[in-house]
Parts: sequence; C-alpha cells; structure tokens
Amino acid sequence: MNFSNGPDLEAGAPTLITLTLDAGGTVLKGALLVNGEIVPDSFMSRPSESQGSASNTIASFAGVCLHLLSYYTAAYGPLRNNDKIRIGFAFPGPFNYEEGVALLQGIGKYEALYKLSVRDLLREKLHQLSSHTPGILTDLLASAEIRFGNDAHLFGLGVGLRFPSERLICLTLGTGLGSAFVENGQLASSADGVPLNGMLFAEPYREAIVDDYFGRRGILGMAKERGLLVENTDVADLAEAAKHGDKETLELFHEYGRRLGEMLLPYVAAFKPDRIILGGQISNSFPLWDDDFQQSLGEFTLPVIQLQDGITDVFKGIHRLFENTDGHPSASLQN
Repeated sequence: MNFSNGPDLEAGAPTLITLTLDAGGTVLKGALLVNGEIVPDSFMSRPSESQGSASNTIASFAGVCLHLLSYYTAAYGPLRNNDKIRIGFAFPGPFNYEEGVALLQGIGKYEALYKLSVRDLLREKLHQLSSHTPGILTDLLASAEIRFGNDAHLFGLGVGLRFPSERLICLTLGTGLGSAFVENGQLASSADGVPLNGMLFAEPYREAIVDDYFGRRGILGMAKERGLLVENTDVADLAEAAKHGDKETLELFHEYGRRLGEMLLPYVAAFKPDRIILGGQISNSFPLWDDDFQQSLGEFTLPVIQLQDGITDVFKGIHRLFENTDGHPSASLQN
C-alpha cells in the first residue's frame, strides 16, 4: 500500500479519525478520514445487509468500522489513547437522525431495524468486540461518537465544499429522489422556493408525489406502461438499450427528463440556483435526457453537473456532521 499522499500527522498531537459509512440499500460503502482528509485508497464497499436481520445488519456496520480502523493502523501505526474516533453514517430516510432510530418501512431496505436505535445496537456490538478482543483499537472504537445524517443532505454538504459561494440544488436519483438546497456551503431550509427541510420527495406532483416518479420505481413504472418491462429488467438495462439506439426506451428517458424539469421548474424559479448537481445511480443516464430536462426549464436553463462519483462528496458531508456541537447541520430531518 502507498500512503505517501495521505494526511500528515503531527507528532504527539491527537489524531481525529472519522469512519464514514454510506448505508445504501444494495451496497454498503465506507472510507477513512484523518484530520478531515480522505485517506487515499481507503474506499471500500461490500454488499449491504439491508434486507437481513437486525443483528446481521449491525454486525456488517461494525465490521466496516473495524476494517477502516485497522486500515488506519496499517497506514499510520498504533493508535494512541488521545486519538479521537468518530463514526458517521449517511442513512436513507425515514430516520430519526438525532436519536439514531431507523423508521424505514415498506421500501425494501433496513426494515428489520424499524424503530430500533442503530446507535445503541452498534455501540453494543462494538463493546462486545472490545470485550472479546481487548486492546486500544477495540476500546477506542467502542467509545466512539456516532452520528447520522440524511444521505442526500450529506451529499449536498459535500458538494457545497466544491462551490462554497453558490446556490445549489443537489439531487440524488436512485431508489427514490433525494434532494438538498445549498447556499454558501450550508443547507438552506427556509429560503424562498425551498420545501420543508429541503426535501422534494413528498412534494405533490401530477397524480401522486415526487418520489413516485423519479426514482427506480418511477422509471420502471413508465417502462411497464409502455410494455418495455420484462422479467429482471432494471433501470440500467433500459438505459443500456437506449444508449444503443432503441427508440422506445430512448423516448422513455426523454419523457423522464421532461418530467423532471417540469417538476423542478417552480423551485428553480424561486430559489434561483447557480447550478444543479446530480448524483445517484440513475444520474448516470443523464446524457439520455439532458436536452429534454433543460428544455423543460425554459428561461431558467442553467449549468447541470452529473457527478460520476458523488460518494466522495457524501463522505466529506459525513465529516461535516461533526463540525457543529449538536451534530445536526441539517436539523431534525426525518426523511
């Protein structure tokens, strides 16, 4: 391993070690930040236990934490008693982020954790590791501070570091639609044109709500209406067909872009962002619907950036969870 580009550690000074986890429905991702800087090559991913039992899910989280901290000792040497460890999660909603209690139900992920304190269960598991394998590594891990944030909001906070003086609308297009409205690097929750807590997912759109149209479920629903949905077809398959010139699937994504622009138009008109930032797996299909999206915005056309690897921004956003003493830069966000 080559750690020559990693953060420098001041001799004798306590090191601030942040273990960051992105609890996706399909993949659990993690990275190590040392004194606020991402450690090169520390990124890891493994299949998530989002549909497993509560004990298996928590064990998976603990395993990632242990892996990342072990990675730190391999890179920088033994931990010291004055080193400080924090564990930060990007978690989908609904979730009580302040209390660390999962509230997901009926969406096919992390349902075994419903109404359970992820913080308490993880801390208990880490204490078990400490008692079974005593040592400074497991002891410090067991005493780590644990905080949670909404995955889309943390993405927005991370992106805000790229554009610290701009207004941004950040969208994560995946299982559903996540959103963050960012102004001068901070989450905006009370500005004109910003929905409650900056969350668009529950806003009314057409015959239902935004979340029903613009995530995986929405695209597959459009495909079913058009007779394009066959067994085991997923969004990536539809996008691949469209990229290869299939007219019917290409029109599906054109319509997706028109609808997304139509939905976003009043918020763009009111909030007046400098640019729109897209993340999440579905955003990889952006070239298929870029023109349609921009045309729907009409006179409010503005730069759109599709981030190929927005997970780096999520990890940086997780680190920012610990900047405020209350641990909640995005207030008490449930969804």
